Amino acid sequence: MTIPSGHRSVIVVGAGPVGLTLAAELGTRGIDTLVLEQNPTTTDNPRCNTTNARSMEYFRRLGVADPIRRAGLPLDHATDIVYCTTLTGWELTRFPFSSAQQIFDRTAPELAEWPTPEPQHRISQIYLEPILEEHVRGYPSVEIIRGSRVTAVVDHGGKVEVRAEASGVETVVTADYVVGCDGGASTTRRAIGARLHGDSQAAENRLSVYFRSAELAREFAAAERPGWMYWWYGPRLKGSFVQLDGKGLYLCHARVPDGTAPEDLDEDEVLRAALGRDMEVEKIQIVRWTPRRLVADKFVDGRIVLAGDAAHLWLPLGGFGMNTGIADAVGLGWRLAALLAGWGGPDLLDAYEVERMSVGEATSRAALKIDRDMATIARDPALHVDDAEGARLRTEVGARIAEVDRQQWHSQGVQFGARYAESPGIVADRVHAPGAIDRIDHYRPSVAPGSRFPHAWLPDGGSVFDRLGRDFTLVRTRGDATPFRAAAERLGIPLTVLEIDEPVVTEEPLGLVLVRPDLYVGWSGDVAPGDVDRLFRTLVGAESRSPLSSAAS
Repeated sequence: MTIPSGHRSVIVVGAGPVGLTLAAELGTRGIDTLVLEQNPTTTDNPRCNTTNARSMEYFRRLGVADPIRRAGLPLDHATDIVYCTTLTGWELTRFPFSSAQQIFDRTAPELAEWPTPEPQHRISQIYLEPILEEHVRGYPSVEIIRGSRVTAVVDHGGKVEVRAEASGVETVVTADYVVGCDGGASTTRRAIGARLHGDSQAAENRLSVYFRSAELAREFAAAERPGWMYWWYGPRLKGSFVQLDGKGLYLCHARVPDGTAPEDLDEDEVLRAALGRDMEVEKIQIVRWTPRRLVADKFVDGRIVLAGDAAHLWLPLGGFGMNTGIADAVGLGWRLAALLAGWGGPDLLDAYEVERMSVGEATSRAALKIDRDMATIARDPALHVDDAEGARLRTEVGARIAEVDRQQWHSQGVQFGARYAESPGIVADRVHAPGAIDRIDHYRPSVAPGSRFPHAWLPDGGSVFDRLGRDFTLVRTRGDATPFRAAAERLGIPLTVLEIDEPVVTEEPLGLVLVRPDLYVGWSGDVAPGDVDRLFRTLVGAESRSPLSSAAS
């Protein structure tokens, strides 16, 4: 396929989950968008295997959560995380999680435990990407060109020039904005001179084996309650293991022991250590890689912006990497649309950089903490001995894992609790919640500016998220909405006013909460500020941040 020349509003470089999410956000707003992806098909590498609850909330807004939840594992397959000596050996402990069908039936305990209408979903990237791409291709304003390699990106001030090659032909395309969602080796990042900072090797090297096994599938079929992910601890090797489709496709990771070169670790030894014995397998892909914790020193340079792995890289623990990139895309999509529509101001992209850089730093450190907390567990060789001492040790280790690694699987603090405390894209006229992430496994709902707008079930059984507008929403339980309606109309800012009977957070019963398009609280209070125009101009990047006084003061 050839690349059409001409000018676009936005060019997205990269059609992974982040680039496709951004394209969907732009497509739902009718923005003329071109997506350039060098790979001819969606990924064949099952790297990310969790779409977290925050991403599922965003996909619900886009209307694609249902098909995503129906893909991957069979609907009735539990998604437990199991810790064991080997997959055919002793179980140490497990964290139980429901099947997709239980989520659909609303019988899953997660719906009571997690403050969301869309709990996290276990789906491999190899199944997620085709669903997202099919969805994006349904937007008339978005075009995806696969097999197109971007070779250069240059900002000329009023427009950005992109050089790309497809089928041996180089084409020059221009756009108002270009977003690099082109991964760790990002051409776009190099184009703006951004540098990655952090830990170039944050943990032991890894070896990953993607394989198929009918014999192992029979083992799982005979098990009382097969898990979704297994963490295995062998005498020499340890790692993790994922069921990809519940039918015979699997992914096995192993830590490369200290003192061993990655290329010297044999994949057959890894599989034998994980499975507990030799089995018939068909190896599909072998990858040796190095865990990193890196964040770019800038995400924005003029009309060129970075998102996803182009902006930050870290250990794939807790599903944090891809999902942080999806949140980048949602936070960026509405801003680009606002700039192109004329109601967004020049500070919008600066706010994006401040917000997403702070979250990138905090989330990368959370992933590193999980890895280091678990690194020294289950090292005693007696763990593998079939005697009373071995049994005692396995019980002790299981209890320790249940205590230490709960944070990885109940990571509500990361998924819901990241806050934009010092962003120019929020307005706070009172003391509000602290920034970044307090705890990995703890989330306190809040309507303080910079917080995720909390989920609440409404009296009709629906989610408050389903009643929010596509752009800004004023959620009103009491107080006067008239100043907000008038200011939004004067400034051309799309605003929905949602009237509800009870506050979404009873501990913070504020009557007026202004929710941004990315479902973060921009401002909240009981009385409108004295200058609501200025409030809106600040939220949309059209005026430098400054304190606001309420009409009652």
